Amino acid sequence: MPIHMKCRRTALPVLTLLALLATGGCMTDNGKNDPLPVKSQQKAEYDVRALVNLLADEIGSEADNKTVDKRFRECRGKEGEQANDGRFYLSYTAQVPLPRAEYNAGLRKLKKKLEDEGYKVSSYREGDWRHILLYSKGGDANFFVSVGAMKPPYDRMILGVTTPCFLPPGKKQEEVSAPLPRPQRESVPVAAPAVAPAQAQERSVVQRPAGAGDFG
Repeated sequence: MPIHMKCRRTALPVLTLLALLATGGCMTDNGKNDPLPVKSQQKAEYDVRALVNLLADEIGSEADNKTVDKRFRECRGKEGEQANDGRFYLSYTAQVPLPRAEYNAGLRKLKKKLEDEGYKVSSYREGDWRHILLYSKGGDANFFVSVGAMKPPYDRMILGVTTPCFLPPGKKQEEVSAPLPRPQRESVPVAAPAVAPAQAQERSVVQRPAGAGDFG
């Protein structure tokens, strides 16, 4: 799921809000320069792992630390905007042991838990290991959560969490602009090629509707 630079408009602590406003505040350019939520990479990882642990506990299991894949990535805008203020997002996945026979029951528990935590479920599908699916977004930090399953014989669910774009503490948020549009070539009318009389006659025959002018 690409992460846009657009910030969430949520209630923030007063000091944090003032710090964000000092960076320039929300601009009027479709949200590109809205103030970003402030969080360190360490705190982002801590919050994500806390959510993974909460969900794993909900289905009576725990995340396998050996399967964790975490990646901090640079934020970019929808139009390819870039900034040099350290803004980032975190992509985090972990496998959670669970028998295949309990996949659907576990999925229902996760759906309810996420909804109780303020997440909005956008996609949900039960079935065998090939088909189970859960996508949701929300909560206090506006995380995106996905749930799938490993193929047999692993008997494991896969929990994935992606954060929104964060600005590291102490960094001044830069104002970004969309890349300049590519120059367009001027369209030059193309003259129709000259057609020799013989070619014109041949073309008119080829383009005649089938059966036109034929004798019955």
